[in-house]
Amino acid sequence: MPKQIALYARSETRFLMTAIATEVKRRTGASIILYCSNRQEVAFYAGVNKDGVFSEIVDFDPPFRGRLDALPSGDALVASARRWEDRLGATLNTLVITNRHLGRGYALGGYYHPRSRMSENSSYDDVLRHYCASLSYWGDEISARGFDLIINGNKEMALIARARGIPYRVINGSRYQNFHNWAWDEFYENGEIEHAYRSLGGTSGGAELETPYASHLQFRNWFISQRNALALIKRSAREVAKYAYWHLRRYQKARGYYLRENLKYFYRIWADSRRLARLARTRLSNLTGRRFAFYPLHLEPETSLQGLSPEYFYQLSLIAAVSRDLPAGTILVVKEHMTAIGRRPKDFYGQIAEFKNVVLLDPTEFGLDCVRAADVTVTICGTAGFEAAVLGKPVIAFGRHNIYGFLPHVRVVTDESKLASYLHEAFGHSAPSERARTDGARFLAAVKACSFDLCGYSYRVLTNFEPRAVQDACDALLRGLKDVNLGQRPASQPERV
Repeated sequence: MPKQIALYARSETRFLMTAIATEVKRRTGASIILYCSNRQEVAFYAGVNKDGVFSEIVDFDPPFRGRLDALPSGDALVASARRWEDRLGATLNTLVITNRHLGRGYALGGYYHPRSRMSENSSYDDVLRHYCASLSYWGDEISARGFDLIINGNKEMALIARARGIPYRVINGSRYQNFHNWAWDEFYENGEIEHAYRSLGGTSGGAELETPYASHLQFRNWFISQRNALALIKRSAREVAKYAYWHLRRYQKARGYYLRENLKYFYRIWADSRRLARLARTRLSNLTGRRFAFYPLHLEPETSLQGLSPEYFYQLSLIAAVSRDLPAGTILVVKEHMTAIGRRPKDFYGQIAEFKNVVLLDPTEFGLDCVRAADVTVTICGTAGFEAAVLGKPVIAFGRHNIYGFLPHVRVVTDESKLASYLHEAFGHSAPSERARTDGARFLAAVKACSFDLCGYSYRVLTNFEPRAVQDACDALLRGLKDVNLGQRPASQPERV
């Protein structure tokens, strides 16, 4: 059982994680140190820490800023950065990719994501200084505190934990109903799932997915409601009022994203929705009898793209490559991610529409229905790949960190010269084989066995969770920590930063 736990505060799970921390402390007696990024977070958690669940609540921003100021410049700064790269076995830029502010340039399909003060006012030296200071702070803090478990930490904490052999866990949606699991690293991999799959006995028949997973439906319905002109006006008014309140209270988050950038983004949602409606008129019903590959676009910038797939995050390049290698008479169907509308480069949709064997699908179509109708699903690291894998349908994944990459009917693209053969193989079958359907059902059973159901919990109503969900989450966390391969990577994946 862990005795010294570091918990990193994340706003979207603040109530749930406080409840889970309370249960973990009750069962283990561990000391839990909570890390917050500003004084407003500290004040919030101090208010809910009535029973002393958190032994200490730390605002890590001041000591981090102190390290920033103490770092050298010029050649000495570069030498410090190179030393960290030698320890990590990768460039610091692999960390920058995942940062919405410092790594804006890597969001190739999200150019109009709102700009922030941090993204606008940071030089390359500032980037190096940021990561040298962050890695240094977390390295010293983890050593000094003697942590034997880190929960929900950022990427730097995950890297330090791996180097020190310390277990790291982060709560992660399992992409099925409202199930979640405790991922083992910053790529949201989970070694328990493949192990459970190998351990399960043979089953017969396939799995059925009735509806998309819960949080997708919640965000989908909300985003559709935000696309009309009246919603634009109301949302803009609320945003102005919110920023005014933050400035009056002198909240640090008022100095994050520019208000004008958010207002322009709201307008682009409305304008780009109208533009996309003119270009993406094809409905799934129009494709009856057509053989096609399905590629659902990813939101950018987003952890589920740049964070989970730092090796490959080039969506237009992927579309071009698949278009090039498609067998004659087949097409690629591309569907926009609803929450990405308003962030794309100006000619993004027009470029896609230029390919003669590529069709832009109405974005209101359900991705799960598209997966069922497609001959093959192409993804980087999206939910559609998970759904196709469960249904036993062919998957071509450009991302290397998907939890379903080990399945026989999934092809992971590490060499693009093999893409044409993967597509030819996928179109060579008219329906999933019995073996693939059985493997998919077995995979879903493994996911459920390694997950916990958060029942009615919603990322839009943060207090809506049941005591049973907290108990199950704690059970899953502590059960996973008993694994003899604790902290090691899944056997099917290579060692990496």
